[in-house]
Amino acid sequence: MEHQVKGYKRGLKLLLAGMLLTALMSGCSSPKNNTEANAGAAGNDQGNAAVSDKPVTLKFTFWGSPQEKAAIEKATQGFTAKYPNIKVDAIHIPEADYDAKITAMVAGNEAPDLGYMHGELADPWQKDGKFVNMFKLLDADNELKRSDFLDYIWFKSSEDFAYGISTAGETFGLFYNKDLFDEAKVGYPPAKPDMAWSWDEFVEVAKQLTLDKNGKNAADPAFDPKNIKQYGVSFETWHGPVHATVINNEGEWITKDNKFGFSQPDAAEAIQRLADLINVHHVAPSPVQMKSIPSQAVALQSKLAAMSMHGQWINLDLGAAGVNYDIGVLPKMKRSVPMGISGASVIYESSVHQQEAWLLTKFLENPEGAIDLYKGGLWMPTMTKWYTDPALVAQWAENNPAHPAGFKDAMMNNLLNNGVPNGSYYIKNFSKVNAITFSGMDEVWLGRKTALEAMKELESKIQPEIKGRYDVSPVN
Repeated sequence: MEHQVKGYKRGLKLLLAGMLLTALMSGCSSPKNNTEANAGAAGNDQGNAAVSDKPVTLKFTFWGSPQEKAAIEKATQGFTAKYPNIKVDAIHIPEADYDAKITAMVAGNEAPDLGYMHGELADPWQKDGKFVNMFKLLDADNELKRSDFLDYIWFKSSEDFAYGISTAGETFGLFYNKDLFDEAKVGYPPAKPDMAWSWDEFVEVAKQLTLDKNGKNAADPAFDPKNIKQYGVSFETWHGPVHATVINNEGEWITKDNKFGFSQPDAAEAIQRLADLINVHHVAPSPVQMKSIPSQAVALQSKLAAMSMHGQWINLDLGAAGVNYDIGVLPKMKRSVPMGISGASVIYESSVHQQEAWLLTKFLENPEGAIDLYKGGLWMPTMTKWYTDPALVAQWAENNPAHPAGFKDAMMNNLLNNGVPNGSYYIKNFSKVNAITFSGMDEVWLGRKTALEAMKELESKIQPEIKGRYDVSPVN
């Protein structure tokens, strides 16, 4: 989802892609909204009277692991079984290539009808009017209303214009391999927020679980930090995990008075603590070392790391692989709260099948129609009742390998009750803010600069790009 190949390099490539798209499309006008044209068609769905009964093929683009690809393809087949006249051309694009390829498709007048979007690309494109207002479609739907959904999941440019909806409910937690904890005779991370480890407790556990080639752990004076065979923890260095950590130290990315918050003490301290896991405590692999590990799920499955601070979507891969794992809450700094995050699902203004695209969007957002996407661990719901109704919760979050015992406390209930949104929902000009911010992080991860030094150096570059914040609803 929002997940895997992140960081400043993708952001910089995105800016170049955006410039290319602008050049290619200069002087061209976008196709107009076809909602009105579709409105005269014969309806065949109770909640969507404007849907045509003529054969339609929707072009739908998405990214994800092999397991995610299989899950999405199965879901779209289920959609066609329900709506036989609507076929889905589900186009899987590797996440590392997604922004470049979708940019080329749009520039070549081959835009999909709907699909996934990274927040970095969605933000500039929505300014150009490339996406349909989801609120307009939702408000015209007889089956759903805004209050059916978690409040924070809309990507909004104004209170009445939502250019996207979160593909899923998603958040971060502390995944861990139970076998490695048992071998080290170390207690498991707590799942309840009020019992979260302090950061210092977390570091000490990570030391116990970090082993060199001779079996010495990182708390042993004889430990060899140059020959580590098992890390205590791993994390990625794109904006999701970093912002989640900053939030837990009560820091901001962009402050409410429109200042660069990462250069302020609370945020910089949180970033520094992440870097210290690599360079001071030697309990986490560097971004360079992580390049040899395919994913966070593989790190846990292969016992290359005992813990991973990562997003709930890796439940899909861990559950499918039969890993003996569980989930705790993130370690506490000034607090331990979950951050709501997701890629956007959008419908393109150029689509001539907007009503059918809305049908597929709400089919995927409703676990009732695509239960395997949720039960299999890939997604959490965006609809509130699937968190609060015990009978519905039992359909996806219980008695399956992708939702271990700690999931409900550490992720499901925690997101519902305590969550705060990621900056991609509310930072204006997010693509540039993100790219510039993370262009300055490499020196921090390499231990060549402190987080405060690096972020202070960015202030003069990033401040002119800060355009403010969209109003955004709380998570619940």
